[in-house]
This record gives sequence, structure tokens and C-alpha cells, in this order.
Amino acid sequence: MAIRMMCDATTPGAVKDEYWSKQTGQEIWMVETHQGLVLATGEYNGYDDSDFYAVVWNEAAGHTERVTYASTRGWTYPNGAAVDATDEVKAKYAARCATITAELRARNAAAEAAKPAKGRRARTVRNVKGKNAIEAGVTGTVFWVGQDSYGKSYYGAAPKMRVGFKADDGRKVFVAANAVEMVAENNA
Repeated sequence: MAIRMMCDATTPGAVKDEYWSKQTGQEIWMVETHQGLVLATGEYNGYDDSDFYAVVWNEAAGHTERVTYASTRGWTYPNGAAVDATDEVKAKYAARCATITAELRARNAAAEAAKPAKGRRARTVRNVKGKNAIEAGVTGTVFWVGQDSYGKSYYGAAPKMRVGFKADDGRKVFVAANAVEMVAENNA
């Protein structure tokens, strides 16, 4: 069994369920879908009700999707689902998971490489005004990273970050973290 759900008698593939028809005194029609595609089943518990779902492989989209097959919101006793994914479907799912994991690791590595860190080389991306004014495009080294104790933040917002930047010519300035970009050592 893959996913088995009640349906209308006119639904393609509908089969009359003799047991439930006899139990209820009315005709109950069932259809079976997603054969060989069910990877997992689960339950979502809401405040008053629960929904039962199956995680199935969608071949056309190339990823999984959830199919709700029963709920406590109404009478769905005959409905059910069972894990029956074929080895081919499991392999496609594993490949998709590996691709997503690789993409996330690459994105996280790029984000980490862009973060200012003490001792890393950086370049200003805009003009910095003040006592030790520095124009955009100056390279140097980050000597301090910390929270902006002067800027206002609102509830739930991430604190603004600042960096201490020392230009190669010796000028030092404290600026917003987004006023500098990290550069590779060989590009400095």
C-alpha cells in the first residue's frame, strides 16, 4: 500500500471498499496513489486536530512533497499510508539530500568568508568620514570586531556590528562592519 484515500466513485482507479461500506451502511470508494513513492509518514498535531501526511517523491519536480491523507477534522478512518519507496526512489532522494547539503555548506562557507574577523585583510567599500577619514578602496587589516554600543536596535533585531580597521598607511578607524569587505591575502 502507498497512500489509500476515500474518493468519489467517478475517480479514476476508484475501488469500492466492501469492509467499510458494510460498516457504514453506505458505499465507500477508495483510491490508491503514489505507489512506490512514499518515503516517510508523519503526523502534524494542531491545537485541536491532527493531520496525517506522507512524504512522497515528486518525480516531475525532482524533490519531495507532503501529501495529507487523513485528519481528525473529519471521518477518515479508512485512509492510510505506508512507506513503500523503491530503491530507485530512495537513491534519488539521497542524491537530492546530498546536493542540498553541498549547496548549504558552500553558502555557509561563503558567508563565513565574508564575515569580518580580527587579523583578516579587508578593503573599505565606501568613504569613511571623521578624524581619520579613509576613502573607499583602501586596504588594511581588521584589528577589532564587536557590537555597536551606540546604535539603536529594536526588539528581536540582531545587534549592529562594528570593526576596527587599520589601513596599510597606518590610519585607524572604527566603522560599521558593512563598510569593509574581506579580501583574500593574495588580492591585498
